Amino acid sequence: MKKKRISTRNLVLVYSVMILIVAVIFVAVAFYFSRTIRAARHAGDTYSAVSSSDVNFSKYYVMISSDRELDFWKSVYKGAYEEGIKKGVCVEMMGENLSEDYSNTELMEIAIASKVDGIIVHADESIEMRDLINEAVYEGIPVVTVYGDSANSLRCCYVGVGSYNLGREYGKQIVKIAREYELSKTTASTHMNDTLKVVALVNSYSDNNNQSLVWSGIQNVVSTENNSEIQIELSQAYVDNRNTFTTEESIRDIFRSQETPDVIVCLNETDTNCVYQSLVDYNKVGKSAILGYYDSESILKGISRSVIYSTISVDTYQMGVYCVDAIKEYEEYGYTSQYMLTDVTLIDKSNVSDYLSENEEVTE
Repeated sequence: MKKKRISTRNLVLVYSVMILIVAVIFVAVAFYFSRTIRAARHAGDTYSAVSSSDVNFSKYYVMISSDRELDFWKSVYKGAYEEGIKKGVCVEMMGENLSEDYSNTELMEIAIASKVDGIIVHADESIEMRDLINEAVYEGIPVVTVYGDSANSLRCCYVGVGSYNLGREYGKQIVKIAREYELSKTTASTHMNDTLKVVALVNSYSDNNNQSLVWSGIQNVVSTENNSEIQIELSQAYVDNRNTFTTEESIRDIFRSQETPDVIVCLNETDTNCVYQSLVDYNKVGKSAILGYYDSESILKGISRSVIYSTISVDTYQMGVYCVDAIKEYEEYGYTSQYMLTDVTLIDKSNVSDYLSENEEVTE
């Protein structure tokens, strides 16, 4: 028997139907956001202690981050939202009200199709993200990148931290630990190694130049400021940061497959919490010093319990404020600063009680 062949005409018909279905779905999602935009402009929402019920919104911005459930991004959004209210702008964390998760690039596509007035996005250096940012700008939508940059795009401003200086701060902490290690070695009765093994966790799925700058800052300080007799051995471990589950598995693999590092450098909130929990689960508290990132309540408690050595606190609220300010300035004058860097603070055992007190006051 001869097999029946599908005619070219039928193939064209099938593909046309498939394209039509995809287009209908995309238009439906875009329509949803368009309705949200119109509603936001005519009726204010409330966030935290700030009331927006009497605000007549003239602009609508969206913030895009796939990690929006983290305390870090909630604080960034709070700063942006409350600053937006002051300036008559409604800022929405995009994707919160959707039934399924969309990637940052998918949310970018929806935002552009919805013709929002401004986009704040946690970007990366991928070609896809760069092209989407450029497309938004061509459509007259100013884009600010936050915490992760797309330096070769047409974004009007990057808001974040000075990655190289952040790396230098980590490097200083590593050198400090090496000196403490040297002192312990001279007073301890048991044999201790002459090498301090340091592992920095980097995102294997992020094409982000910020990680490279942090690493360069660490290397610079370690190579120039380590005056102890302890050799510092630096290495990187790649972590699958696509979601919390893959992050936890990647970090647990580090503890299962190799000798526990003396120092573990974490470059985000999720990694810090996962390493903290892994040390507890594998009964290795005290065998590794954690250099963390951000100042969530759990991280602060980790410092107070001497499980986390120190952490870098970023003024995330200020970060959100700067994002809105950058877009407003660009709208008014046609230009703004290329970079806005937020304040960072080192928190360790010496000052963690101050931050824990602040958190308790906020909770109350």
